[in-house]
Amino acid sequence: MKKLLIFVFALVATSVSAQYYVSVSGGAQMGSAGILQGRELSSTQITNEYGSFGEGLNAQLRAGYFWNKTFGVEVALGYLHGADQVRDFNSNYYSIATFPLAPGLNSAPTTVAVEDATKVNAYARAYGFSAALIYNFNENIYGKFGAVTKVGGKTVAEATNVVKVKLTENVLVPGSGAVAIPANAPVKTVTTELEQEFNGRPPLGFIAAMGYKYKLGNNLNLFAELEYLGINVTRDKSKYTKFTSTDVSALGAPTTTTTLAQLPVFMKEFEYVDELALTYKASDSPTKPAKVLSEVAPYSSFGLNVGITYTFGK
Repeated sequence: MKKLLIFVFALVATSVSAQYYVSVSGGAQMGSAGILQGRELSSTQITNEYGSFGEGLNAQLRAGYFWNKTFGVEVALGYLHGADQVRDFNSNYYSIATFPLAPGLNSAPTTVAVEDATKVNAYARAYGFSAALIYNFNENIYGKFGAVTKVGGKTVAEATNVVKVKLTENVLVPGSGAVAIPANAPVKTVTTELEQEFNGRPPLGFIAAMGYKYKLGNNLNLFAELEYLGINVTRDKSKYTKFTSTDVSALGAPTTTTTLAQLPVFMKEFEYVDELALTYKASDSPTKPAKVLSEVAPYSSFGLNVGITYTFGK
């Protein structure tokens, strides 16, 4: 009987202090544990570029339950509006070309200079779900630790590539040696603009935070917390959603334009795999997405969240 009374007393005491709550918050994150995302090229050097798509602004809707004054559990839905990740790639090189001078008559092989400039802007738009345990150190300071996953969203890359070609020597008429096109004359400019969307496999990461809450009223608390999010997303599929390539000749040839609809499937849709045969050629199956080796996109971040909590009274 005594043990039963103690159990009932403990149960009542726990239920008295048990609380449900909801909260909303917003915050800013900076990239953390960035991995190599590419190499930025200039005319004089190559630079490794590291970063994380977790950088940006976020909003969260949370709900939680405290069993007592110390321990609780929380689930949250979040949205990440990722910051732009801008990369520039510039290279200059030489190539060999021939030029039609008359029907059935081409020039001798001639050296041309190629200026190739690419600007890429990539960003994330992601939805996530997390579940965490909460520990109150005292009435104001708390900590939490849990798991997080991505439940929706995408990474988008917008790219513009401009290739300019010009002569480095005279184009001569075979036989006569006459100059058909003088050195340094522009040959053509090819401008390509595209947008590519990436989707990933469901990831699993972890979340940890330390926070401070300030009582505004009987049921309202203002809180601020430092949060670390550790998660990477493995690519699953991607595709071009926009594509236009325009070839403008400086030598009188007609301008040509290639659009997304004109590209075969293997040049605009991609499937990421963990293994790929050395003999594989995407062009062998032009009506199917090209298979490429999988990549990892970093989403880890470290940031500050501020929000309001409403606790339901008994």
